[in-house]
Amino acid sequence: MTDSAISAGPDRFGHRPIQLCIWYPALKIAELKPMQYEDYFFLSASETGPVALSASLKAEILGNYLQQEPVNAFKLRMELGREMKAIKNAKPDLSQKFPMIIYGPSWSSTAFENALLCEYLASHGYVVVSSPSMGPDSREMPVSLKGIETQARDMEFSLHALRGFPNADQNKIALMGYSLGGLSNVIVWARNRMVDAWIGIDPSINEAYDLYKESSYEDYGGFSVPALFINSFGYMHSLPFFDDLVYSDAYVVNLPKLGHTDMASQFIKLYADGTDTHSKVQEKCYNLMAKFILGFLDGIFKERLDFEKMSQGVFDQKEIDTNLVQIHVKKGILLPGQLLEKYKNQNGKGIEKYMSALSASNDPREYPEEDLQQIIYSCIINNFKEATSELMNWYHKHYPKAFHDQVLKFVTHDDMVRMFAKIYEDNQSCNFEYQELNHTAQLLSMGESKQEAMEYFILNTKLYPDNYQAFFNLGIGYFRLNEFQPARDNFTKCLTLDPDDRFRSLAKEFIGKTQL
Repeated sequence: MTDSAISAGPDRFGHRPIQLCIWYPALKIAELKPMQYEDYFFLSASETGPVALSASLKAEILGNYLQQEPVNAFKLRMELGREMKAIKNAKPDLSQKFPMIIYGPSWSSTAFENALLCEYLASHGYVVVSSPSMGPDSREMPVSLKGIETQARDMEFSLHALRGFPNADQNKIALMGYSLGGLSNVIVWARNRMVDAWIGIDPSINEAYDLYKESSYEDYGGFSVPALFINSFGYMHSLPFFDDLVYSDAYVVNLPKLGHTDMASQFIKLYADGTDTHSKVQEKCYNLMAKFILGFLDGIFKERLDFEKMSQGVFDQKEIDTNLVQIHVKKGILLPGQLLEKYKNQNGKGIEKYMSALSASNDPREYPEEDLQQIIYSCIINNFKEATSELMNWYHKHYPKAFHDQVLKFVTHDDMVRMFAKIYEDNQSCNFEYQELNHTAQLLSMGESKQEAMEYFILNTKLYPDNYQAFFNLGIGYFRLNEFQPARDNFTKCLTLDPDDRFRSLAKEFIGKTQL
């Protein structure tokens, strides 16, 4: 294990130092002694930059900690003297490269809050890096979009720093986060496609899901690698991120005997109530958590297990005490590109059956609508006529709020499919909404397809008969064709629908132009 302080952003001197703690497979040297817990504990002094750790500073840190935290002084001193497993600044094992794990701690917590877990994973062939949970402007971490973005950037900085570590394999990367770190690392996952696995330990992505939805990273098409959720009793009942995670093989391990603070070794060591029964249960369940995490990581990086083998091996429920552990798994569905590739040689035939099987499973799921549209568009442009018809009908049947019923009042099914393709091409979506139709119509009308544009302008007025802009734009379409009477009629219709001042003025202006 090693630690260092590296600049990651500005302070008043132009730097924002960040402490990195790194656990890694190392050579065994008999005369080197393992760290004691106090070696971890006093790392808190250097979180914002290197310091000289004197006896007086240690006493000050201890005194402040005892004043601020609900910790028994005798228990704290006993724990500080306990031997750990890591050896500080040990020689790295350079016999091979090892997968990297980027760890995000909980709100305002230390880089070493889960030292036992990090040591355990390093001893089984992983390089783990962690940095303190710190805000952008001070040691305290704000629970806000700015705060989680700061922690996400710190994790990305850690990832970059670890790429130069001598025995870290930069092609094998997992993200792991506890509590708030399990929200920030979703942001990292969303914008780093090289990530191979995600682990959330009581992740705040579930508790603070609304905060996540306010960000610009709610794109489930970007989440397609395996995900593991470890939940304590208070956090196992509402999992919106897990529910919406459709493209990832996802595994849930619920530990109903653990509370939130039992998920990090620092809090178990210092905050546990000390009763023998509770301590034994804590220890047993924490060890189970560590074993599931290791099994998950080994299944991905070492054994390359698919969903079935991971479920039957690592997450097999037959031999598990359900009083201590409850497991739920779900297989990710195929991304649009993967799905099309699977059935491409059959001209798309079979995609609809795949979709129907999803709906009929024990864990029924609908294919995300925006991605279903992408598949339909791909089938249209590849001239997979049968698949297009099947998918469009399936879409109509399974998405009752979709556009089909309204559009089919005014155009034929074949025309709807043809117009769908053009609208999707121009907008990267197609719900036959006003703006989509108008965008396509304007592109055609301003180019060499003025006549073709008219069916889109006209359909917009039929679907949105109270929208004065739709009639104004239809008038513009006729005007560009030099068909002044229908143009004048539609500008007049726009005026009857009580337009705003801008469109009222424009409609009157163009009525005047049609009379010249």
